[in-house]
Amino acid sequence: MTTAKDRLDVESGAVTAQLQKEAEHMIHSMPSSVDFDELWQLHTGGVGKAPRDRHRLSSYRKWVIGATAALAVTVGSITGIGFISPQVAEALRVIPFFDYLYAKGGDREGLKSIEEKHLSSPTGAVIADQGITFHLVEEYYDGISLVLNYEVTYPSTSEPITGKEAAVFYKLNFVGHHPQTISTHDFTITGDHTFVGTTRLSFGDKDLPDQLRLNMSIDCIGTTRGNWDLSVLLDRAKSNALSTTVYPKNLDFIYDKSLYTVDKLTLGPVTSQVIVMNRYPDTWLNVMLEDDIGTLYMNQGGDGATADYYYFNFSPLTELNPKPEYMTLIVSGRLGNSQIKLHEDRQSLNGSYPLTLRGIQGGTVTVTAVDYEEKQTVVYYEASQVMSQLTELTLRQGQNQPITQTGQPVRISRDKLAFKLVFPPVQPSDKLEIMARYFSYPEDIQQFRLGIPVQWTK
Repeated sequence: MTTAKDRLDVESGAVTAQLQKEAEHMIHSMPSSVDFDELWQLHTGGVGKAPRDRHRLSSYRKWVIGATAALAVTVGSITGIGFISPQVAEALRVIPFFDYLYAKGGDREGLKSIEEKHLSSPTGAVIADQGITFHLVEEYYDGISLVLNYEVTYPSTSEPITGKEAAVFYKLNFVGHHPQTISTHDFTITGDHTFVGTTRLSFGDKDLPDQLRLNMSIDCIGTTRGNWDLSVLLDRAKSNALSTTVYPKNLDFIYDKSLYTVDKLTLGPVTSQVIVMNRYPDTWLNVMLEDDIGTLYMNQGGDGATADYYYFNFSPLTELNPKPEYMTLIVSGRLGNSQIKLHEDRQSLNGSYPLTLRGIQGGTVTVTAVDYEEKQTVVYYEASQVMSQLTELTLRQGQNQPITQTGQPVRISRDKLAFKLVFPPVQPSDKLEIMARYFSYPEDIQQFRLGIPVQWTK
């Protein structure tokens, strides 16, 4: 059977040869005026110790896979940039960029909507220098996040590349805009002379335009210095067609003696985002997002703040409830580790269902069935209350390491809090257990719910 990797090896060779021919005929010279201050700026934690005019953005959970940032020190003129034919651009799209990330433990939930809904757009931008060709194959842009997929090809006469050569050092600049950002990238070697990369970026800007010019400045690939600058126009038309934005009127609330206003709610195909304006004084918030049938939307990372606004990013709307009448913002204060008590509850998966485990905030999680399939194990369960769906479930066989889920829970019923959760394939046995990890808030924790009406025009 021919695998995706087999097809990639064949198609990549043909595509690379064609790209080299086209690049030789389509190279143009142009000056570069982009200065390199620094290549990456990774933010972690909250905003408690951050300066008031800077973002402090949380890192992407499950995403940072190990690529290292570095400073770029030399700027020069572009050797060449061209645009490839539609046939070659289409062939490049067979590269399974996201599959490489998934294989390394990348965040499948944050990317699968881009794949399933075909939301990325080919750029066709190619540039060659020092015998190395950089192809910016495709991009996804929605004003909240940016995903770039690219391929690098070394000369066929060069030595097989190693991890040292499989790296791109760059700076991203957005013409006319200077948003704070958090970004992360990963590189995967795909052949003796090729590797691919994916960059994911979260914006800290309240109102970026529908079209945004991106300048990508590169002065080093692997251990080779050169100039690979390119420019592409980002367009959020595909995302806009599947998004709804709400600007609530007079939706103020007071929490912990601070005044806030819900400024903007975006419900998009890849990310749901809530922007809250802080009026006085400044206190960091913990928030959750819930739809009108009680589904909680998971935090996707990239949260941050400026002097005036907080940005909270969540998973997109579900297929089960694509047009909710309202969303609910659940607000609570920030808790220290000493204030949260963690607990575990275990039950044997002996084939007798239902079985009930304790869950978050005094609720329960009831396992109703388990399907042992060839390529996955699917656990079906029901939560007794909204907060209980946050209960973490893992499988364990004897004294082995816990078997963790491969995706987020998927709700399967509008009438009850019923979910399915996918794990790697396991075999049923007398030693197989399911474990629930849950916590309880302090009794005096302040928490309240704020409804946000959603008006659907279509």
